[in-house]
Amino acid sequence: MNKRLIFPAIVLIMLVLTAAGRKEQKPLNLIIFIGDGMGTDQVYAGMTASGFTMTFPAFPVTGFSKTYAANRYITDSAAGGTAISTGEKTNNGMIAVRPDSTEIPTIMEIARKAGLSTGVVATSTVTHATPASFVAHDASRGSYEDIAKWFLKGTADVFIGGGINHFRARSDSADLTVELKKMGYDVVYSMNDLNNSKSGRIAGLLAEESMPYIDEGRDPYFLAAATDKAISVLSRNKKGFILMVEGSQIDWAAHDNNMKRTIDEVLDLDRAVRVAYDYAKKSGNTLIVVTADHETGGLSLTGGSIDGMNVSGTFGTKGHSAVMVPVFAFGPGASAFSGVQDNTDLFHDFIELLSLKK
Repeated sequence: MNKRLIFPAIVLIMLVLTAAGRKEQKPLNLIIFIGDGMGTDQVYAGMTASGFTMTFPAFPVTGFSKTYAANRYITDSAAGGTAISTGEKTNNGMIAVRPDSTEIPTIMEIARKAGLSTGVVATSTVTHATPASFVAHDASRGSYEDIAKWFLKGTADVFIGGGINHFRARSDSADLTVELKKMGYDVVYSMNDLNNSKSGRIAGLLAEESMPYIDEGRDPYFLAAATDKAISVLSRNKKGFILMVEGSQIDWAAHDNNMKRTIDEVLDLDRAVRVAYDYAKKSGNTLIVVTADHETGGLSLTGGSIDGMNVSGTFGTKGHSAVMVPVFAFGPGASAFSGVQDNTDLFHDFIELLSLKK
């Protein structure tokens, strides 16, 4: 071999061998954002209204998720949330149970057994379908008082949202917050008390039922602040954490075919993602995945203005649609979320990336 070629050849071989032996970095922490009812048109409407300053649409990895349920082509939040939290399809209306009502372990239950910290944040009640699918098991998503009892299992170290009545104003007259306090939870009922809490376990019950819409009084930075607090508490665990944050009311606004509210709620979710993104950039070990359980409203954008940052559209239904929903990912392991996947695949990706045992 020509001597002039020997050194470059050796360098090339060393680089190839080094790359082959190097494992892709895996995340220590996982933050899942679920924009309930958030399809691609909802996202693009938000992007337009924000002047293309949103955080999660700029994530380096994008994909799509198929959302059908075990018994319906069009899923609901219970079956959609269950698919993400357990990796299995179930019937509409069912929370982390199979169609035969047997329980399916959720990713948060698996993570807790492995020593990770866990949390859920939502603008709905914490007992609503999506957050419930990560911590509870019930054949009926509407069994809010029964679902509230599952929080006494301690699956979520931090849970923040509405739902005071499901814990205190119950038909059985029980006050579940008494038991929560015995378990070491700091039970708080205001953002001020939430922010001031020093506890490692927090039950933030901030409304009797769900939080109000932003245009009806909810602090437009509530979800971002709650996400920030949850991260600050959960990140104390050196073994890592999993946090699920739901922008619950994107779905409700789209059910009402209310474009302004839909956009407001998408932007609200993005503000929370920004908090997580800033943390992930600093930590270097946090995977963020933003997706939806389904699309709501059959939204189609029919007009708008880039310069005017406004958009118009039509809704095709008051219910859900069957279209695929977007997936956005940032951080170590993000490449697993490119392309078209089933919603159940998200769970299996999470398990593998976090090196958890099912």
